Amino acid sequence: MPLLRMRRMTAAAVALVAAGAVAACDSAADSSQSVTSGGTLRVVMTQLPSHLDPQKIAAALDSNVSRLLSRTLTTYKSEPGAAGSELVPDLATDLGRPSENNTVWEFKLREGVKWEDGAAINCQQLKYGVERNFSSLFKSGLPYAKLMLADNATPYEGPYSGKELDSVSCDDSRTIKFKLKQPTGDFNYTVALSVFSPAKPGADGDKDAYDLRPLSNGPYRVEPRISPDKITLIRNEHWSSSVDSVRKAYPDKIEIVKNENDPAVTNALIQDQGGDRNSVLLNSNVAPNFLQQVVNDPDLSKRTATGPTGAVRYFAINTKLVKDLRCRQALVYAFNKRKYRQAMGGSIIGDLATSMIPPGLAAHAKFDHYDTLLDGDGNEDKAIALIDQAKNAGVTCPDTINVALPDNDTIARYVKTMVDAYLRIGVKVNLKRLDADTYWDLIADSGHSYQLVYAGWLPDWANGSAVIPPLFDSSLVQPPGELSGSNYSFLKDAEVDQAIKEATSEPDLARQYKLWGELDGKLSQMAVTIPVLYPNAIRMSGSNVGGLFIHSQFGMPDLAALGLLDPTIATDVASSPS
Repeated sequence: MPLLRMRRMTAAAVALVAAGAVAACDSAADSSQSVTSGGTLRVVMTQLPSHLDPQKIAAALDSNVSRLLSRTLTTYKSEPGAAGSELVPDLATDLGRPSENNTVWEFKLREGVKWEDGAAINCQQLKYGVERNFSSLFKSGLPYAKLMLADNATPYEGPYSGKELDSVSCDDSRTIKFKLKQPTGDFNYTVALSVFSPAKPGADGDKDAYDLRPLSNGPYRVEPRISPDKITLIRNEHWSSSVDSVRKAYPDKIEIVKNENDPAVTNALIQDQGGDRNSVLLNSNVAPNFLQQVVNDPDLSKRTATGPTGAVRYFAINTKLVKDLRCRQALVYAFNKRKYRQAMGGSIIGDLATSMIPPGLAAHAKFDHYDTLLDGDGNEDKAIALIDQAKNAGVTCPDTINVALPDNDTIARYVKTMVDAYLRIGVKVNLKRLDADTYWDLIADSGHSYQLVYAGWLPDWANGSAVIPPLFDSSLVQPPGELSGSNYSFLKDAEVDQAIKEATSEPDLARQYKLWGELDGKLSQMAVTIPVLYPNAIRMSGSNVGGLFIHSQFGMPDLAALGLLDPTIATDVASSPS
């Protein structure tokens, strides 16, 4: 997906010398036994997926779950380490055939893939799925279809208008063709996103209901939900491993439960009793107060997977509310990244960030325009000097700012470190805790009143093209009341847009990487975000769970690889009580 790769990276840790080596490399949980088919896996999350309708998905967490329900033309191997970043065919028979200078891409669908109702998937359903992205009914979801596909002469408004998108065509029931706005050499990575999944016309008549229970073509289908804090997946009897070599689909059932109490969940996994042996902590780290115990105990560390998430944790600066460059730069200089990271547990949690393109990507450029690596505590003197310069020029920088964050105690503890840092430069901070389940939509509305918003991004594929356009392209910014995709800074800059176009069209990959890195540096100087951390993941499971590793594409354990060592052990004890 590279999906938003926007996720709640709720980190945890204790400053711990003995644990220092854990964050330095990828590590999969150790198991001398093999995962076996059957049983019930319990997956514990701090929040349930915001969306299951594939065209509405923008978060890595949602995409991880969606891969069990909605297949795409291409996808990523379900393997640890670098192997997990390898693109492989999924619904398609190969990785696509580009032509006309990479402006046309064609894919052939494999035979034998079926929906949960037994009907075969065809090209028209893939076309319909892509067309849904253009409808005003889909205000969430990643923007790549609109950004990359050639639009109709009259702007396309989605399939519900009775019209078709001319840039997606079906030569026959198994051949789909995409026409792009400009040459794109990595479009086959784009179609690995959930938003390019097929949809069956008519099955999505009730949009809200479909978001809770989409028609599945993956190894699992969704049982009707009886609790707002639980999703149950059961086997799709029409899925076959003979036409899906990626998803392991070991468990008979997967119970996804919401629990925001990280310490309680961690303690239950450590105690490893009853159904907790079948549980895994998916999108949140081992709680800080248990980290030293987990890392230093050989038995517990064997049940822990660690490694870089490949993401960046940052705060977007609202350029509509903080218009002056000097005022924005002052906010960047004054931010105390070291103190923020210390609240999360120290250096084991990750490296201090200076860029939006993370270090694991070839497009990453090394720059440090605000002296983060020299002094992670920030520079209040430079911040105050910039505020004074603005004042002398007749511009008043805000002396009170609203900072939006999800309503989560763990995240709030980290973000509170901003309060003292900004008071030192005469800026009062009001922390605004927003509903976690709708948070990403709330901060995407350009009419909101928050000067800074807590955010995170995991590249949708391994290039700057999966970072810069979805976060900073002007075309994403919509009027108040509508969603502006992932451009949380609401940046509208013609020079940036032109640079995005040039980098996207560059056929030489090495040159393209350089262009993305240079643009990342320019955006840093424009102070439209505050990159804080390149976070690490430290995720734990019960003793009966196998296949645990941090997938490079999701920054968390890969649900498609998890299973039980002994499926006869029942998940019959409430896991991790609230």
